[in-house]
Amino acid sequence: MNPGYFVLQAVLLISQLATGDRKVPTVQGKRTKAICGYDKCPVEKPGVINVHIVPHSHDDVGWLKTVDQYYYGSNNSIQAAAVQYIYDTVIVELLKDSRRRFVAVEVAFFWRWWKEQTKAIKTAVKRLVDNGQLEFVGAGWCMNDEATAYYTDIIDQMTIGLKFINDTFGECARPKTVWQIDPFGHSKEQAALFALMDFDGLFLGRIDYQDKTNRKYSKTMEMIWEAGHPGDRTSLFTGILYNNYSPPPGFCFDSYCSDQPIVDDSHSPEYNVKTRVADFIKYVNEAASAYATNNILITMGNDFNYQFAISWYKNLDKLIRYVNKGTSRSGIYAFYSTPGCYLNSLSKANKEWPIKEDDFFPYASDPHAYWTGYFTSRPSFKGNIRSTSGLLQACKQMSAIFSHKSGPSNPLVLLERAEAVAQHHDAVTGTAKQHVTDDYVRRLHEGASSCYHSIAKIYSRILPQEDSTQPVHFRHCHYLNVSQCQITEHEGRFVVNIYNQLSMEESLYIRLPIRGKSYVVLNQEGEEVLSQIVPLGPGVRFIPGRNSTATSDLVFLAERLPALGFRSYYIMESKTVLRKNKAGAQKSSSKFTRVGKYSEDVSINNERISAKFDGETGKLHEIVIDGVAVTLSHSFLYYKGMSGNNSRFKFRASGAYIFRPNGTDADQISEVVKLNVYTGPLVSEVHQVFSPWLTQVVRLYKGAPYLEFDWICGPIPIRDGVGKEVVSRFTTDLHSKSIFFTDSNGRQIVKRKRDFRPTWKLNVTEPTSGNYYPLNSFMYIGDSFGRRIGVVVDRAEGGTSLRDGELELMIHRRLLFDDAFGVGEALNETEFGEGLVVRGTKYLIGNFSSGGTISQHYRQLALKVSKKPVLSFAKTSLSFSQWKTKYKFEFAGLKRSLPANVNLLTFEPWETGKILLRLEHIYQKGEHPSLSKVVTVSLEDLFTTFSIVSMRELNLAGGEIHDRMAWNGMKLEKTHLRKHDYLEVNLKPMEIRTFLLTVEEKI
Repeated sequence: MNPGYFVLQAVLLISQLATGDRKVPTVQGKRTKAICGYDKCPVEKPGVINVHIVPHSHDDVGWLKTVDQYYYGSNNSIQAAAVQYIYDTVIVELLKDSRRRFVAVEVAFFWRWWKEQTKAIKTAVKRLVDNGQLEFVGAGWCMNDEATAYYTDIIDQMTIGLKFINDTFGECARPKTVWQIDPFGHSKEQAALFALMDFDGLFLGRIDYQDKTNRKYSKTMEMIWEAGHPGDRTSLFTGILYNNYSPPPGFCFDSYCSDQPIVDDSHSPEYNVKTRVADFIKYVNEAASAYATNNILITMGNDFNYQFAISWYKNLDKLIRYVNKGTSRSGIYAFYSTPGCYLNSLSKANKEWPIKEDDFFPYASDPHAYWTGYFTSRPSFKGNIRSTSGLLQACKQMSAIFSHKSGPSNPLVLLERAEAVAQHHDAVTGTAKQHVTDDYVRRLHEGASSCYHSIAKIYSRILPQEDSTQPVHFRHCHYLNVSQCQITEHEGRFVVNIYNQLSMEESLYIRLPIRGKSYVVLNQEGEEVLSQIVPLGPGVRFIPGRNSTATSDLVFLAERLPALGFRSYYIMESKTVLRKNKAGAQKSSSKFTRVGKYSEDVSINNERISAKFDGETGKLHEIVIDGVAVTLSHSFLYYKGMSGNNSRFKFRASGAYIFRPNGTDADQISEVVKLNVYTGPLVSEVHQVFSPWLTQVVRLYKGAPYLEFDWICGPIPIRDGVGKEVVSRFTTDLHSKSIFFTDSNGRQIVKRKRDFRPTWKLNVTEPTSGNYYPLNSFMYIGDSFGRRIGVVVDRAEGGTSLRDGELELMIHRRLLFDDAFGVGEALNETEFGEGLVVRGTKYLIGNFSSGGTISQHYRQLALKVSKKPVLSFAKTSLSFSQWKTKYKFEFAGLKRSLPANVNLLTFEPWETGKILLRLEHIYQKGEHPSLSKVVTVSLEDLFTTFSIVSMRELNLAGGEIHDRMAWNGMKLEKTHLRKHDYLEVNLKPMEIRTFLLTVEEKI
């Protein structure tokens, strides 16, 4: 049916609102301050089971179709779905009867629909919101994943969605609840973040089938989730939906369903009211037996439902009417409701709720379907998301520093929305169809290009020493991840600007792809900076699609880069191969030492670390940190992916969602590794060739507290007809007693135990995949002697410790079968006509002395990995002295560094003359003897380009702080800003505080 029909109907209804139907809310006159929120909830009946019927549509922001295809309804040969028609038809039905309700979630779709509407339609929708009929739940830009999404990105995507809702509708639209009904497992950090956004409750759809069975039996489907440390404002009421998010069997009234409608004409041979009501009452009693109060929530909707909303509401009206006619006999009373109203009813029960302290990973839907493959699926895309996340933060910072008077810019918004869409639970997870993933990548590329262009414009404006100086045009190298850059390879003279987005002064190693033999690097004083030329890793030159003549990397240390600032380095190719200063030290070292074909062990060393490689096998076999040695080997292996037709649980295949190896043992990719060693004054490297499709560079920088592993994997061979899942495994002599630790969305540390779940007795059916957990930043193991060893990662992936002393991380997957959970494609990524090649980096850290701590290493390193410097390049024919005369070499956004345990998490233009600031304590309580203490940050005269006129504290999502709903057993601690005359902020461990700054430019 033509959607214009429904728009016309809405307009007609609006014009008739004052004519007398008492069930239709008036929209005449000026909007006044409304009574809304919980006050608009229906009144339940005492002494009966109150059934909260919640109409909703779960609208994936991309999955089988792209975001645009889902919104407009194109490409329906894949899936008949058009979100625009959902809102067109739902609004009409809500206007017909003020008792009807609907839940809206994904703002990426609603925003697009909203901007197409007329003023009359918008007025009607605003009244529906005020009346509580249209309730926003969560209201992020998407419903983000909880395993593979980084916490910075979660906060950002929630913020832009909630800001749009608040700016458009005001306080009455503020979501009180959030539901994560489709993500495949649930994290502690996600729940903690929701609590800090002032949500009163959280509802989940998917939890492990064993966990759910146990909870139904024990009536613990609802609980208080202590998602952080007790008393730190991160407790959140959490409920598990009975049937994921689907309607009761037989009660789907969508136009795409085949369930029977309710026929209440007693003269019709199709009359079925009695049987339909009886079936519904039976289902309600079954569901109610799993919950602890006389209120239950029944979801009425599914994926992309309500495109023809009248079919739902007409039948639900009848169902409610006829169920309630028999309330006195059945003890069941039904009514339209929302998650917020259901939560409000539960709050009145005055009940002591069970406490949960762990998380909901891993998720299994049957004995052989552990959803742990998606932790790693599409690793290249996951890496892309993480790198653009860092770029987005840098772009926000530079916009706030240099363009704070104008508010958010279009280039910033473009990347912000692209990054937000990428957090969707079928995007960053790697579980969308290939053409949809390609569309996500397109969005990120366009957003990144726009952001780079914005940075270049800022440089062209601020770098010239005088107004008359010709602006310099900086470019960005999009393919540094494959060691490719047009300017550094082909220009004899160029300038690189290095922007440091960390809130502290930092020294960082810089690597630039080159093809020359000797280069001179000059700092802002014209002093020659020590540099080193190192051959590219053995797999780099053969990466498909790489269009580069570079054969080496130029390495130098950019020392003491200013906080939230940049420094320029002037680089020119030199005819002199080796230069020395007066003391005889190498100032531009192009000479490297190459050693190969060992029969004896070889080592690379710096001031803290020594890594020893076996001369026979070519593999790492010992590491020494601060003089203490630990046996440590490293190998690449692969699991054979299970094939199957998915007709029964035991025939489940390994696929985009599911990791199911064919057997419990992984196969070595190579027993013997080809080895070459390169040493120099800045970095020593071991180049390893495990196979033609897997190479690695083990790298140790001067002064670094970590060992770097730069790996290239692919194309994974499949000519044998077997899909493969590749892992990087570190094996030590630590007796870790089945215990290992992983991060939660890059923040909290969560303790894991092999073959164990804290809240129920686990029946182990998949001993490998059932022990995999999501990683976003790091994992580590330890022993009773205080020795700790861990790995920091550069993107989301799966990890485990299957044996004591082991750390295993999955880096790439290529599979030949679909796992039958909807995507309908095997995870067989190809590019340039062959299997996908992925490049990534891991960082090995450790502390082997008793009483020491590993936390400082992984916290600081993880922060640096997530906030890498942004490099910009300009070719030039000017000499160094000419360049320095014309252009600035350095700028600092902060006058001083923030404390080492503080991260300036967010620094972005909010509105004209206003900046959103988030400060984060990056350590947990008790994690470090000094850095885990409360810290005070002074904002007084901190910023170089503006002064703070006033500041106001907000909740984590940038909204006004509200008192949250109180529950028995939950301690709600309020946070108050000190007198902001002093501009001082106290931060407790793991605390994030958000402020809106009103600023004025410094003269």
